[in-house]
Amino acid sequence: MSIRYYHPELLFEVTSRTVGGAFLFDPVACPEFGPAFHAIIARAQRRYAVKVYAYFAMSNHYHAIYSAPDPDTMADFLCEVHAGMARYANRVLERHGPVFAGRCDVRPILPGDKILPERLCYIMGQAIKADSKWSLVNWPGANTNRALMYGEPVVGRHFDYHQQTLDARRKRGVEVDEAYSTLPEVELSVLPCWESLPEHEIRAKYQAAGAEAWRTFAKDQTRGPMDPMGWGGVQTAEIAGQSQATPPRPATVAPLPEEARKSMTAARPKPAAARKPRDDGRKKKPPVHADTPHLAERFMEAFAQVCAAHAKARADLAEQAQLALRGQQAQAVKFPLYTFAAVARTGRLAAEMGLTSPIGGQR
Repeated sequence: MSIRYYHPELLFEVTSRTVGGAFLFDPVACPEFGPAFHAIIARAQRRYAVKVYAYFAMSNHYHAIYSAPDPDTMADFLCEVHAGMARYANRVLERHGPVFAGRCDVRPILPGDKILPERLCYIMGQAIKADSKWSLVNWPGANTNRALMYGEPVVGRHFDYHQQTLDARRKRGVEVDEAYSTLPEVELSVLPCWESLPEHEIRAKYQAAGAEAWRTFAKDQTRGPMDPMGWGGVQTAEIAGQSQATPPRPATVAPLPEEARKSMTAARPKPAAARKPRDDGRKKKPPVHADTPHLAERFMEAFAQVCAAHAKARADLAEQAQLALRGQQAQAVKFPLYTFAAVARTGRLAAEMGLTSPIGGQR
């Protein structure tokens, strides 16, 4: 999309990929990524009023569905989550530089009984799509599949390196590792199309979405229809016991070989102008997810009007900025509602500067 547009009644599917597609989040090589990413999302959720519906972190990208009351809250939340993931990956892998390949991809989802389960199915089946040895419940990375299907808590593990460093500078020294560890829990929200249902029906809906993900993405057909969830006979109690196991501290990870570290470290991506067009036959992602093409078209028509108003506001802002630089009286510029940097921060700045009149208005 040409501008950052956010409406509080929409849900948003967020996708972010590593630089060059490098496997910087490989949970098989580093099992600590799963609990750490849970903790990062849980701690960011405590600070910002963001609803988390589902997420799945793969080795080189992650998908999630979020919603927030305003665009600034969503932006701050994503900034904290992605920055936390990047810092943790660089610490564990002992590397430098960027981790994510530029901005994340944020696509609106129009709430509907068809499109929301469809996008949820896509997210739940990420590991199955990647390799036939993975199922809905045995992927070691951070994901919400078990929590959605069985109501298990999503508990992460946060290690306070900052406090440990401060204690190391004191005479009494560093305390035991448990003193710096906390177990924050992610609070999951039910999809709007199912939130009015009783608890047992909600779990049934999520399990049905998991079964659909299995039918859609499973490559290993030997597991067959007798085992649609792909857990190979493992009981739910055993799965719950595994999910509550305390992971080792990241500092205990064996150092990676130099060859492995170099393979995980990739250069910055090429500029968009230098990239070759995709010719592998895959369909281009739609700018908005909706139940029907008609709803998507109506949304894009409204979005085009917002873009036109946003462009005019930018031109007006540049004109008023020139007046202010010349020492003349300037006026505040009203950007379209629900566009980024136009709801909370711009309004506060205008109030602080005493620019309270819109263009064409009287002071």
